[in-house]
Amino acid sequence: MKKQDIRNIYTQKVTELLAKGYTVFPDTMNGSQGEIAHIDLTDGSQIVRVLLERGRCWGHIDDGFYGDVVTLTIGRAAADTWVGEHWDGTIWNNRLEKIFEIGWAEVNDRGEGWYTELGEAARIGHIRRARYIAQAKGTRRELGEACKSAALKWVRKQPRMKTCRLGDIEKVERVTHADGTRHFEIRAKGQRFTIK
Repeated sequence: MKKQDIRNIYTQKVTELLAKGYTVFPDTMNGSQGEIAHIDLTDGSQIVRVLLERGRCWGHIDDGFYGDVVTLTIGRAAADTWVGEHWDGTIWNNRLEKIFEIGWAEVNDRGEGWYTELGEAARIGHIRRARYIAQAKGTRRELGEACKSAALKWVRKQPRMKTCRLGDIEKVERVTHADGTRHFEIRAKGQRFTIK
């Protein structure tokens, strides 16, 4: 989903309310931090705000996603909201009586505008976390049989290892250090070899 798709959904929700007889109520539409857009509509007896805002989400979506979240909220203005005859009435977003709410998480933070639903963001967050842990300080990952045959060619070039066979190679591991550098360790015939 791209940013334009969210704009279209926002426009569709505003259009639905206008079709029900609401009119634009600009007296309360001054912005604040985090708001992308909002529009206040009225049917004469109540004010409804359609709000699109951005916020940070650090570990709140299933403790796995870290990034920006865009939320579309439709809510009624609180009953005690004072709206005068001037252009300076204020509706507080945190006091809206929510009618509808949906959120999207930004998939990357490069400004490309790719978003996904919050449930999918949790899944993406877990994948990112697993990748991060796999590259963390001192992690070791044992590689498969195909790597053993590739390592055999290298081991045979080492002193006193010309007669080494595939069965003599105990394991091949990829080791990742805290600074992001990696090396490979081969264990064969009770010896350990390092390839940097």
